This record gives sequence, structure tokens and C-alpha cells, in this order.
Amino acid sequence: MRYFYFCIAVAVCAQETTFRATVPVVQVPVTVTDGRGKLVDGLTAADFALTDNGKAVQVQLDTSDTIDAPVALVAVVQTNDLSAAALLKIRKIGAMIQPLITGERGAAALLAVDEQVAVAQEFTRDGGEIGRAFNQLAPRRTRRTVMLDAVARAAEMFRARPGNERRVLLLIGEAKDRGSETALEAVLEELQRMNIQVYAASYSVTRTQWTTRAADRPRPTGGENDIVAGLSELVRLGKVNTAEALATHTGGKKIGFATLHSLEEIVSRVGEELHGQYLLSFPATGPEGFHAVSVRLKEPGKRAVAARQAYWSLAAP
Repeated sequence: MRYFYFCIAVAVCAQETTFRATVPVVQVPVTVTDGRGKLVDGLTAADFALTDNGKAVQVQLDTSDTIDAPVALVAVVQTNDLSAAALLKIRKIGAMIQPLITGERGAAALLAVDEQVAVAQEFTRDGGEIGRAFNQLAPRRTRRTVMLDAVARAAEMFRARPGNERRVLLLIGEAKDRGSETALEAVLEELQRMNIQVYAASYSVTRTQWTTRAADRPRPTGGENDIVAGLSELVRLGKVNTAEALATHTGGKKIGFATLHSLEEIVSRVGEELHGQYLLSFPATGPEGFHAVSVRLKEPGKRAVAARQAYWSLAAP
């Protein structure tokens, strides 16, 4: 499968493009799947239609023959006590991160999030280190999960990384935020500005309980009704599916899991998509600020397109 460069926000035009070097260029990674969910290869620029703030623009398509960039990934894992059953599965997928997603040239980091955000592993190219960090994740006695605060912290970590990397955020936890100080809108803007694509692996607390062996299930920390209380709180607090919003607006995907096998399939799928994306490029137009982007196939058939939905135009120097 072709390996397409992942860089979303506005950047100075690279020498390889055919656009004028003084014109900022927007780059949009696109995933195309068929009716069975399999990646579609072999498309050309002529197969795509893209609009910038509703106006059709001509696009260029880049491939692995011209661009090659390492992957930088931050995994954000929920570690409150409601996640105890899921963590029994999550701890086992750390060894898959390097071979399937980042590769030997890429790097990965790990954040643990509950009522606070903790760096469980700084960026490393050592697959063994990231595997050990996953294996050491443990639940904490709290109901909160400040997911948006963790995403903001991940963005800070990316900011210190080389600008030529493809930035990927893997969220593993419940789908909704529980008490972050950071607003969803602010996080989405930061993700779009910093070229970060979000994939979310989400689970239901009750379902992961029933797919965990009885002998391995953690005991509730506050009584037999803790899980029910946690779900009631989720309904009360969660009017927005945070994980899905982050994934959709950045061109990623939200996928649910209940078993270790389904979680392993998600990690494999993320790696496959990242290394099989199309990159569409076009000159930035119009005023500084937010721009809505729409990508579709001119003849879609049963094929589906996933791409970022916006970018932020920078002021001219």
C-alpha cells in the first residue's frame, strides 16, 4: 500500500510542488475505503473534488515516490477506576505501536489521563520502552477523565518535535470528556493548526466488564453500584461525543472495541490507514483564519472518503 505524507495545516510550499513558492499550500491527507471498509488504491488527482470555503479548487496529489516522513504518535489512555477492566486489554497492545504505526524511524509517547494528565513515557524510538510503559498503566481511584486537557498536553509535546513529522494522536478510553478545563473548540483549533490527526479507540464500561474473565475483573472501589453511578454521570455530563468530534474534524476515525482482539484490530487499522492515505495539496486562498474544507470523489460509487474538515490560514509574512 502506498505511503502518503501526512501534513494537514498551512505550510510554506515545498520545492517538489508545482505551485508558486511564495504561495502557502494546504495539505490534506485523505483515506478512501470501499463498501467493505478496505482501503482503495490507485486514484489520481482527477478523481477528487475539493472545496475551500465552498469554492472549488484544483488539487495536486503526492505519493511516496516524492515524500517520505516519519510518524510521531502520542497515545492518550484513560486510567480512572472505571477503566480498570479495559486496561487489562490496553496494556497488551503497547508492543504493537512501533511495528504497525511508527516504524523504526518514527517515535511514540504515552499519556495517562484521569483527573490529571501524566506523562507515562516521553517520545522514544524504542519499541520496548513504549511497550513497557503501556504494561505499567494502572487505574486510579477517581471518576474524572480530563480527555481534552490530555489532548492539549499532547499538542504541547508535538510542538517540540521536528516539523516534518506526521503527527498522530491515538485516544483510548470512553468517548466523552469528564471535567476538562480546556474547551473542545480550542482543542480542535490547536489540532488543525498543528497538523495532528486523531484516531479514537473507545469502549463501553459495561461491555468491557462482560468481556473480561470474572477472575480478572477489578472490584468496585465504592460499592456494587459504582459502575451504574459512573454511567449515570456519563449521561449527565456527556452531551457531546468528544472522541468522535476530535476524530471526525481531523480526518481520523472513532472505532469501538470490547475485546483484546478488537483493540488489536484497531491498532492494525490505524497503521494501515496512515500508510495508505492520499495527500491532496492546493494553494491557500481567501482571508486569514478558519477555512472549511470538503473532499469528495467525483464518482463515489460505494466508496467513502475521510478527510480533515478545516484548516487555519496564516497571515502573510
